[in-house]
Formats: sequence, C-alpha cells, structure tokens
Amino acid sequence: MLAVWRDIAVFLDASAAGEKIAVHAAQLARQHGAHLIGIYGVSLTSELDRFAGHARGDAIRQVVERRRGEEEHKVLAAGRRFADLSGQFGISSELRVVWRDGLDTEAVLRALHSDLIIAAHPKPDNLPAGWLAERLLLATGTPVLLIPQPWAGETIGTNVLIAWNRSREARRAVNDAMPFISTAEKRTILTVDAERNMKALDHEAGTNLLQHLNRHDVEADIAKVASDGAPVADVIARQVAERGVDLLVFGAYSRPRTSELLFGSTTRSLLTIESVPMLISR
Repeated sequence: MLAVWRDIAVFLDASAAGEKIAVHAAQLARQHGAHLIGIYGVSLTSELDRFAGHARGDAIRQVVERRRGEEEHKVLAAGRRFADLSGQFGISSELRVVWRDGLDTEAVLRALHSDLIIAAHPKPDNLPAGWLAERLLLATGTPVLLIPQPWAGETIGTNVLIAWNRSREARRAVNDAMPFISTAEKRTILTVDAERNMKALDHEAGTNLLQHLNRHDVEADIAKVASDGAPVADVIARQVAERGVDLLVFGAYSRPRTSELLFGSTTRSLLTIESVPMLISR
C-alpha cells in the first residue's frame, strides 16, 4: 500500500484537454512530492498505411522522413511546454518519447512504469490509437486516473467516493488510491444492494473497510443505497452528482474470453461517466 506516489506518468498532447491534464498532473506531483513523467507518443502507422497502396521505394522513404521531421518538431515543442510547466510547479520531471502505436512492447511498458498513470478520457485524437484507458489498465497493471475531457473541476481528490463491493478489484483500488484517500477532506464508502448479498455472520456492509481505514488514521462515512432495479453504474453516477464528489474510486472487474480480458458491464458503464475524475484499478 502506497502512502504517497513517487512517480506519476501523464500522457501529453497539444490539445486543450491534453494541456489541462498536464496541469492537473503537475499539481498532483507537487502535492505528493512526486517525479512527473511526461509520455509523448508518436505514430507513423496511419499515414504509411494510406500511402503504401500508391507508392514504393524512395517515395515511401520520403514520406517517412517528412513525417519523422514533423514529429520531431512536435516532440521538441512538447518538451519545452513540459519543462516550462515543471518549472512553474517546482517539480522534477522527464520526457519519454514512445515511437509506437501499441502497448505490447517492452519499451512502452518501461516508459509507463510508475505509481500512477494519468490520462484524458476519452483519449484525445492526437494520441496513438492503441492508448485507450482499458488497454492502459490491462497492459500495465498500474492504477489509472482518468480525467474526463468535459470535466471543468479545479480539484481532484478532496471529496472521494469509494464504490465498494468487497471484491478483489475493489480492495486493490482502495490500496492504490490511498494517497488520495488519506489526504481527502471527505471520504464516503458507497455500497449498492449490499444487504441483499450479506451473509448472516458478516459485519454490516462497508464496516470492515471502514475499520481498515481507521487503522490508517483515516475517517470515512458509509452510504448504503438500494438500486431499486436500476443499473448499478447509474446509481453510482447519481451518488457522484448528489454528493459533489471530485474523485470516484472503483475496481475494474474483468473476465477472460478467449485470449482477451473484457471488462464487465458495470465497469464499462462507469467508464462512460464524464462528470468526475476516476481512479480505476484491477
């Protein structure tokens, strides 16, 4: 269990959403005394695929050289902006450039090695196509803080809502989110329809987690709500809005299917919420 983050990775791009995400990442790095890693992705695949059917040999090499030159200018510009931002917030930082679309190479996974990954949600168009939130979480095993592009809040993690169902994924999410949970001003443990699934000898829903947090000198409230037949994700989203939450913590349930891991329906529905940042773990 981490008390603070020491390495935070953030995806950089030139969009307004990307700039906003970088600022939030810098704020969190300063708050936790963390080293900030800016990840800049470069993709050549899309242009080469369009061009390959019409040219060969030297023509393709010219396209590659031109495209690489354009990307190098973008990298330099991103590096300058990132350095300026790091200086503004007084944090240590570094820029890592990844020249690949996917998340399946050792080089990419090394670049993403950190305590926390921060990304805009949904993924900005300027980032490589393969860098979706789901794939980040499944490929790296690192908790991901998703900041919705439409979200206009100023703070993250002052009022935390923990979606709790006693699952392994939920427990892992709480552990991964402890730097947020321990420094929050308000914390709520939310259970949905928990009484329906409790065994006779179990404690009241959420009590074990509450006691666990208390042992870490962290106070929290328990909120027990009934779905009344509504989808669980809708109930959670409604609680987020009613409680003025600025961070939702939940474990991403997934199940194997052939060679892939697919998120469950509740997890996928939660990922569509655009009203609050979300820390997800599995």
